[in-house]
Amino acid sequence: MKHHVTMKKWILSLGLLICGLPILAQPSRPAPTPNDTLKSVEALASGQVIFRIYAPKASQVIVSGDFSKEFGPKNLSKNELGVWSYTTSEAISPDFYTYDFTVDGVKTLDPKNTFLKEGENGYSNMMEIKGKESAYAAIQAVPHGKLEKVWFQSKVTGKPTRFHVYTPPGYEKMKAKLPVLYLQHGGGDNDASWSTAGRANFIMDNLLAAGKCQAMVVVMPMGHPSSGFYMNPGIEEDPYYKQMFEEIMPLVNEKYTVLTDRNHTAYAGLSMGGLQALNMALFAPEKFGYVLPLSTGYFPAQLKMLEEKYVQQLKNPEINRLKLFWIAMGGERDIAYKNGLGVNAVFDKYGIKYQTNTYDAGHTFITWRHNLVEFAPLLFKN
Repeated sequence: MKHHVTMKKWILSLGLLICGLPILAQPSRPAPTPNDTLKSVEALASGQVIFRIYAPKASQVIVSGDFSKEFGPKNLSKNELGVWSYTTSEAISPDFYTYDFTVDGVKTLDPKNTFLKEGENGYSNMMEIKGKESAYAAIQAVPHGKLEKVWFQSKVTGKPTRFHVYTPPGYEKMKAKLPVLYLQHGGGDNDASWSTAGRANFIMDNLLAAGKCQAMVVVMPMGHPSSGFYMNPGIEEDPYYKQMFEEIMPLVNEKYTVLTDRNHTAYAGLSMGGLQALNMALFAPEKFGYVLPLSTGYFPAQLKMLEEKYVQQLKNPEINRLKLFWIAMGGERDIAYKNGLGVNAVFDKYGIKYQTNTYDAGHTFITWRHNLVEFAPLLFKN
């Protein structure tokens, strides 16, 4: 009898232990903090925007980005709960913007926001201030094309290389070959930047849905295959051009149903990519029907080299056979503005025909997105 009672107690204890295991196995929940319900970016009715980040042990937090016309860093203030905040002094127009927090000298992604811009050296946060002005690049209820990454092993650099490709809605069922736009990023960015900060695929979706442009394949290559940043005129020094002409363009022609003649091939690039666009126009105009440098211009030393070393290229009649040579700037706030004026003066001197355009937002993807909206309808019209 004693043995039976002891066994019952042992079974009861074991049952209690087993029942308690799931509770014991679960990690304890962290104590609640203001970060749990924090809204890191908030647009106010006034049009101003508040930035917030929870960093109770930090001693300094700043935010910077293209949401501000001054572009400089803004200091956040800390409250008693450890939440840092900054409210813009001016109203922010509806559009897409990038921003970066820096906490005690370290760039820190907003932990409450997964909307990101990808660059060569890391990520930045993005935000959408919604309104009719931002609709051009927003995800609308329209047919959407496809965005894919294409990897290949480059013989030029001996490294795996990637580019992004946008194909329009219904591409798989199209029987006709399509023209191609090569869309190049700037220094510090990469082949994903035009589809993240640039919103190129959504811009093209919206333009096509509105009947404002031709269906086309958009190729977004990696712009600096080597560690160098080549600013000189010419295409011999930089391996980028060899990779473009011998690897990327042939691969696009093989993999996609595209037209390959110059009049159905366009090249646009911004900043560093704009220098590459200038080089395409001057040193390989026979490959393109449309060349569109954005927010760019040779530096004075390079411009001097251009006239001293490449006069014959400046006189090449093929340049004026381009269907469109469209040079755009981001207004006087654009850091490339003076360089661009210098280039235009040289082109005028040698009788090179071009068109100009300005979207006055500075050296930022705000400008370049709107450039795309304006120039895409001009491509492949004939």
